[in-house]
Amino acid sequence: MRPLLALALALLAAPVAADTDLRDRAGTLGLVPCEMSALSCTTLTLPLDHRANDPTRTIDITFALSFAAVESRGILFFVVGGPGGSGLALAESYLAALDESLTDHLDIVFVDQRGTGSSHGLTCPIAQGRLDTAPAGLDDPVALLASARGYVTDCIAEMGADHLLAYVNSDQAIRDTEAFRQAIGAPRVWLYGESYGTQFVQAYATAFPGAVRGVILDGVVDLSLDAEGFYASYTRTSEILLERTFAACAQDAACRADMPGAAGRVYDDLAARLRRGPAMVPMTGADGSLILRPLTIGMLETNAFFALYSPAGRAQFLRVLAAAGRGNLGPMLQLGYANMSIDSETGDGIPDPGWFGAAYFAITCSDYDSGPGLPEARAKAILAEARAFAPNAPRLLRSYYLERLVCAYWPHQGPENRPAPFAGGDYPTLVLNGDADPITPISMAYAVLDSARNSFGIFKQGGPHVILGWGFRCPDNSVRDLLLDGTLPAAREQHCARDFLEGYTPLTLTAPDQMADPTSVARAVETELGQLIALGNWDGLSSLTLGCDHGGTLTARPHIAGTSYRFSDCRLWPALALSGTGFERSLGDGNDGLMLTLEVSGRHSGRIEYTHRHEYAAWSLSGTWEGAPAGLTRLAP
Repeated sequence: MRPLLALALALLAAPVAADTDLRDRAGTLGLVPCEMSALSCTTLTLPLDHRANDPTRTIDITFALSFAAVESRGILFFVVGGPGGSGLALAESYLAALDESLTDHLDIVFVDQRGTGSSHGLTCPIAQGRLDTAPAGLDDPVALLASARGYVTDCIAEMGADHLLAYVNSDQAIRDTEAFRQAIGAPRVWLYGESYGTQFVQAYATAFPGAVRGVILDGVVDLSLDAEGFYASYTRTSEILLERTFAACAQDAACRADMPGAAGRVYDDLAARLRRGPAMVPMTGADGSLILRPLTIGMLETNAFFALYSPAGRAQFLRVLAAAGRGNLGPMLQLGYANMSIDSETGDGIPDPGWFGAAYFAITCSDYDSGPGLPEARAKAILAEARAFAPNAPRLLRSYYLERLVCAYWPHQGPENRPAPFAGGDYPTLVLNGDADPITPISMAYAVLDSARNSFGIFKQGGPHVILGWGFRCPDNSVRDLLLDGTLPAAREQHCARDFLEGYTPLTLTAPDQMADPTSVARAVETELGQLIALGNWDGLSSLTLGCDHGGTLTARPHIAGTSYRFSDCRLWPALALSGTGFERSLGDGNDGLMLTLEVSGRHSGRIEYTHRHEYAAWSLSGTWEGAPAGLTRLAP
């Protein structure tokens, strides 16, 4: 490997401002405002099959361009994860998360990879919802194979895009992006990929090394692993991280107090119950009516797996698990709906402009090979591997086999042989990963670090999947310095740390004496407004009415100054009903905060007015309670 000093000198020898001025370069491409952001978009008509000589079959690929706000020092191609994420839909949120100096001094390019986006996005939310909620256990292989086979048949019929399916693999998409680079004059560019995007970027840099100024891989896929190796790696890691999550609860006083026993035992008891059959959970509809919805083992395992992606996700899952252990399965059901993009009112899948679930399979299944033989033979071989692997994954085994079974039936398969390990190049490669990453385990990042020339690693203890853009100096400052000034990391490998579990919020009003205090009730309402899963996933653009866990409804409406709330016999806890209004002001000044005017009935009654001013971190309360004037309880030593 080239010595660090020599590489640093080579980088500094090149003009910092080379390959810039994307605005001028793209001026001839016919820029228009993007539909889903304030960025500029351009659409290229490209061959449907780059490897064929057929000018009559084409596809339109759209790129979104964020021009440097001050002065450009380079062009960055930003490849989002998935596969199935829409670069155009996600661009604004990613730009907002970056260090401001990067958007000031870099031109940044996003793409709606073929299979995603409004023009040729592949999605089948109805079939997806059925697959995600199916039991899918190895104890019933006939039903399991029927579920995977049925998903493929139903999804392809639902999306009606058979003509596209053979041409959405990563190789075709890479050539789309290279065609864009050629269209703007073939500058050397920085490549950033997150999660699946690291797979894309490694393959791009290998195919077109002359295009590359540098590579940043965040949440790294090891391209040399076959499908079995990839799924085995992340399933083993997920099992370890789930056990770490349960152990973290035991170390957190609030989580430990909320959990009716050891967290792992609470999970295992619930899983055993759901493996016997779905639990029918009472749920209040938006119209206030009571309906029953099934909570399945698939939903529980999906919730557990998704929780591992971030410190906050782990905390949220533990809170929901604690509620389930105390008999309230509603939050676990709502978390499942949110994770699986299912409408809680209808039970159907919800289309998402930023995510294309069918594209996930269309790309993954045509990038990886499911094994030799016909689909049934491939599927049965995967089942046999899953039975042998089962001792490694007592809680999350479906992560190992369910997606692979879908791919076994998918009509287009990937190449039989895997690529060689990523070799890097004369440019720098920065490898970013966390040791608590469930889907791209840190072992994959180390494999790439060891194989790639001129590579550097920054690894975060306890952090999330994908570690750039969370507002922490590590790794954000190192990425900034590399992209803007060509400054290499101070050492070939560096570590930093973040808490494994962050922001556990205790369950509210779990003791009778807490319900007797009006301030505790008001504070608990404020807490639950921040914890309601459906409210947390609300887009804030139109009115939302949701059922409260134990009856009644809560309506949230957007307001020019924030959000207004209306409570209608809303029972966030079985023994108390709330009616009235609330307003959360969020203009970013000293008057921001929450105001509640609530009629409380049930075990206790009263009318309370509560105000929490965020600027001062102070609250007040007035009204009546149990027929007497109400106010703050005076503090005592």
